[in-house]
Amino acid sequence: MSDALGVVPLPPYEIVANVSEGRDPAILAVFTAVVAGSPGVRLLDVHHDADHDRSVYTYVGDGDALSLATRALARLAVATIDLTSPQKSGAHRGVHPRIGAIDVVPVVPLGSDGSERGAIVIARALARALAADLNLSVHLYGAAARSSARAALPDIRRGGFELLRERQAQPDGEPDEGPAVPHPTAGAVAVGVRPLMAAWNIELTGAPEEKLADAAQAMARSMRGSAPRGVPGLQALGFRLPSVHGAQLSMNLHRVVEAATEGVTLHSIRARAEEEARLLGIQLGDSEIVGLLPESALRAGGDPNALNIRSGWQRASIESRLAR
Repeated sequence: MSDALGVVPLPPYEIVANVSEGRDPAILAVFTAVVAGSPGVRLLDVHHDADHDRSVYTYVGDGDALSLATRALARLAVATIDLTSPQKSGAHRGVHPRIGAIDVVPVVPLGSDGSERGAIVIARALARALAADLNLSVHLYGAAARSSARAALPDIRRGGFELLRERQAQPDGEPDEGPAVPHPTAGAVAVGVRPLMAAWNIELTGAPEEKLADAAQAMARSMRGSAPRGVPGLQALGFRLPSVHGAQLSMNLHRVVEAATEGVTLHSIRARAEEEARLLGIQLGDSEIVGLLPESALRAGGDPNALNIRSGWQRASIESRLAR
């Protein structure tokens, strides 16, 4: 039997857990082993980034198995990641926004046996469990949020870990589960429900680091969906990449499958990025997909090879990973 996203049957749900550690290989190996060894779960992709100081684990299964794996990962993250340490704060902190050791846990309906309603049940139960297990503040976002006014993840992360205590003390910033005061070293976690999303980074080249960093921020301001000529549904940030003396355009395209039917594809976004880069006197380098996408989203609008995805576009395909 085939699934709507391809010929490979898809598990009902996916979790794309983000943890605030991308540099320590010993810790990361343990994180990976815990998720990979969780009963009923298939770990499909692991993405580490030292500049972001972040790792992303993509794994699939049913709700109970995903919840148990995530709780195990969260216990390790809280035990090993101290966001107040010199390695995680000040000049050494990663460039990616974060509020917690285990920072964001989206539950994504994937296969035909999954649904948004089912994902909401999983996410809210997981939020309660993380609060009880680890005394963590938990914020619900996306379709799992208690109200539309509290659904936007960027709002929850505004100010990051450093301003989290102040934000949670405000009437509109209190967590949905767990203590009102953040965990002293592990902060808080955002647990939500969202559709399939493209988390996509494009490296910028052809100029000194300072010019590339300025260009990345200018491109993000111009292309994000809130801009006058922005790409609908696109979130974008520009980051400096100290490890390669470069910069990166970092983007999230929400509802990636639906967006493609409306003409907003990875190919059209890359074409827009090329236009912006040309005006700024720089070039686009390799790109990377953080997590996985259905093959239909990678092919929509053009040849997926033209996306210049590092290590080949097939490594970013959900169907390719499941077929292994």
